[in-house]
Amino acid sequence: MKAIIAAGGSGSRMAPATRFVNKHLLPVGGGKLMIDKPIEFLRLHNFAEITVVTGANHAAQIVEYVGDGHQYGFKRVEYAFQPKPAGISDILNRVSHGGTENGVLLILGDNAFSAVQESVHLLRSNPDCAVAWEFDVGSPELAQRFGQYMTDGEKGWITEKPLVAVHSRILTGLYYFPADVFDKVNKLSPSARGELEITDLLSLYLGEGRLSVHEVVGSWCDLGEWNSWEEFIVRNK
Repeated sequence: MKAIIAAGGSGSRMAPATRFVNKHLLPVGGGKLMIDKPIEFLRLHNFAEITVVTGANHAAQIVEYVGDGHQYGFKRVEYAFQPKPAGISDILNRVSHGGTENGVLLILGDNAFSAVQESVHLLRSNPDCAVAWEFDVGSPELAQRFGQYMTDGEKGWITEKPLVAVHSRILTGLYYFPADVFDKVNKLSPSARGELEITDLLSLYLGEGRLSVHEVVGSWCDLGEWNSWEEFIVRNK
C-alpha cells in the first residue's frame, strides 16, 4: 500500500506566517513540527516508505526537513510536486503509481491523530472499498467548515462545507482508496473554485457502494488554522 502525505498548498488560513515558511513546518509543541504528526502516524502503522507531495513557494523547506526519512525510521521517502493548490484529489495525479496495487492511504499534512486507527490495519485484507474517517467536532456550526457524510438511513451522500449542517461529525484528512483511484480522479471535473475536490472523489465510490466511513479513535485536530493550532499546543503542553 502506498502512503502519501499532502504537504502543499499556500497556507492561506495561517497567513502572514506562511509567506515565509511552509505551514507544515510550523511548531506544534514538544519539539515537533506540524508535519511530524502525520509522519509519526504512518510510522505507527508500519509504513516503511512514504511519498510527500508539496508545492507552492516553500517546497524546498519540506524536502530539507524530512530528507530521506531515516531519522524517522523510513527506508525511503519520495517527493512529488503540486505547482499550485488544485484540490486534494489532484494530489493523486502528482504521484507515481508504483506500489499502489494494494491501494493508497492519503493523510493531510496538517492533521493530527492522537491514536492508531485500528481500521487502517484492516485495509490490507479488504482493499477494494474506499474508506474515510470522521470525527465529532461537538457542534453543527463548527462542522460547516468541513466536508460531511450525510445519511437518511437508506442512502448516503457527501457534502462539502454544507450551508446547514445537520450533525457535528466531519470528514477528517485521512482517506484510503483502492488501486483504481487514479482512473476515478481522471473522471473528476474542477469545482467552482477550480479544484478537484476530495468529496467528489469519495462520492464516486459512495455511488458504487464502495465507501465505508469509520469513526476516528481518540482525538483529531486540524492544525491548519490558528485557533485549533493554538488549542492543540495548549492541550499538549
